[in-house]
Amino acid sequence: MVVLAGPAGSGRSTFTAVALHELRHGLGEDLGTALLPCDDRTVTDVRRYEQPLYGDAHLLPAALASGSPRPLVHRLSRRTGRRERALTFLLLDTPESWFAGGEPAEGELRSLAGADAIVLLLDPRDLTGAVPRPAGRPGAAGSALVVDRVLDRLRTAGAGSPDRGRIGIPVAVALAKLDLVAPQLPPNSPLHRRRSPGPGFDAADRSAVDTELRALLALWRSDGIDQRLREACADYQLFAFSALGRAPRGDAAPPGGPRPHRVEDPLMWLLYRFGLLDRAGSER
Repeated sequence: MVVLAGPAGSGRSTFTAVALHELRHGLGEDLGTALLPCDDRTVTDVRRYEQPLYGDAHLLPAALASGSPRPLVHRLSRRTGRRERALTFLLLDTPESWFAGGEPAEGELRSLAGADAIVLLLDPRDLTGAVPRPAGRPGAAGSALVVDRVLDRLRTAGAGSPDRGRIGIPVAVALAKLDLVAPQLPPNSPLHRRRSPGPGFDAADRSAVDTELRALLALWRSDGIDQRLREACADYQLFAFSALGRAPRGDAAPPGGPRPHRVEDPLMWLLYRFGLLDRAGSER
């Protein structure tokens, strides 16, 4: 069970649609994986995510995940030689109301208590110095407050570990909308690179991206987020991606549809942690 969280406008539903689409198509073919829905309800719900973006060329509505969200349940399998590895993969796109403030509902805590991992999105428009802040956007409170609320609810839900009471499940913290930040990055930034083809998990690239993002948070005077994560989580990593590849215009998807950049990175790390992927070069 992977729970997806993030502030309003961070692109949670777009990430869900694009990541699942990639797992079924180009990325899945490269990894040698098969992603199959486990029930008719998941088939219907996935269509609600994909049709606006890939069929109608429109951005997803903000209220797509609302009320009591249902996890998208798939069987994800991978065969290497005579060995098949498989897991039941549930992705839960949480509604904005979950982390907007107030006391968490029982359903929220139950979902977080059952989570095996969290993907937590940050919006660069919330980070001081990252990109110009649009008029009317609440500022750094958006992403920073959601980080605090997610960590607090995880503790309340009992996601602690023997490691000094820190949150024990993997936490992938991803800077969304990387296309807004990319023009200011140095030419040699690892964030410009694309994933090397092949079925393995590239640990060296993962380390380079994580190190780069910690430095960027410090440059943007947002390293307080990193500090809170370090204190609260026994196992977390920083990521950055662009689900669409380019900024949309209004409610229309970019011409030609999504051209994602590094959107697979959080999932690759989690699949490696869950034992479905091996390190690059280690497979037989």
